[in-house]
Amino acid sequence: MTPNEHSGHAAFSSLSTTPSAAINPSSSSSIMDEHTRNKLLKRYRTQIASGVSTICASLAVTPLENIKTRMQTHNFRNVVECAKYIWRTEGFRGYTAGFLPPLLSITGVRVLSFSTYQVAKHSISDCFEATTGQSPLLYYNHPGSTPTLTTVFTFTASGMIAGITTSFLACPFELTKNVVQTSFLMTHRSQASPDAVRDPSLRKQPRLGTVEALKQIIRRHGIRGLYTGFHLHAMRDTIGTGIYFGVYETTKQLVAKYIGTEPSSPFGAPMVAGALSGTIPWICTYPLDTRKTRAQSILLGKTKEIGEASAATAGSNIYKGLSVSLIRTSVNNMILLTLFEYIKTKINELDD
Repeated sequence: MTPNEHSGHAAFSSLSTTPSAAINPSSSSSIMDEHTRNKLLKRYRTQIASGVSTICASLAVTPLENIKTRMQTHNFRNVVECAKYIWRTEGFRGYTAGFLPPLLSITGVRVLSFSTYQVAKHSISDCFEATTGQSPLLYYNHPGSTPTLTTVFTFTASGMIAGITTSFLACPFELTKNVVQTSFLMTHRSQASPDAVRDPSLRKQPRLGTVEALKQIIRRHGIRGLYTGFHLHAMRDTIGTGIYFGVYETTKQLVAKYIGTEPSSPFGAPMVAGALSGTIPWICTYPLDTRKTRAQSILLGKTKEIGEASAATAGSNIYKGLSVSLIRTSVNNMILLTLFEYIKTKINELDD
């Protein structure tokens, strides 16, 4: 992220028709000339960079996300046991189950989150400047600057605004993902035991699809069912996103100062900051995420299945699955934020 750039939403003037364009038929028939294309890319660089980087990062950690969800909703002893269970009962597709909802939702949510964050941080910085005469963002971009209370507050508060804003869009998709990922476990709980008899036919059993899961949730619980656990989701995202951006921007600033790289450089500082911004918020909000996941995963279970699932997790640690989650989110955010900064840098280098 380059805080000195105003979110890329500045209006641009319409292009006048040049004599050469009127004379040259090939140029007039082209859909978009290079100048106009570059203008549009720069105008929406935040949205483009966040969308592309989110898709790449999400696909890279989908298997880890599936393991994390199952560990939260059943009393597996460790990551290896959970991974073996998935392979034994579902095969490779078990590691990619339910990837479509989060891929669609996270991409949309991330674009909205980064866009909201950009607008919010400039608004908060402008308020500080109007009140104190000093802009936190201008100070942040000064070479050799160190974090201050106003810069940390600006980034954290902006992140919290982005988190609560996007939670309304993210909750139904994440709920559907959790239901799809745990649906097989809900109906074949006896096979979750490490000593269960191997049954190759389980891999051929039909799986609950994303669209069918949505239909069943709405049929059984109505539209409100899609927002089961929303209060936990909103708390997790508000707190987590605030910490996420606060840690990212502050770490990037410190790394740039003491290692010597530019804060806007796509490598170095963003990679280190991305890893930390992915792990620290998860440690703080993981209990909320576990409670939310457990509440959502039993939506389509039968009475007996819900009872068994609740009993299986009642005595389990609320931090179960944290280790694989920290690996997942660390790798995810290293890829995400490095690509994000890289794509924005390349777009900024385009000719006007």
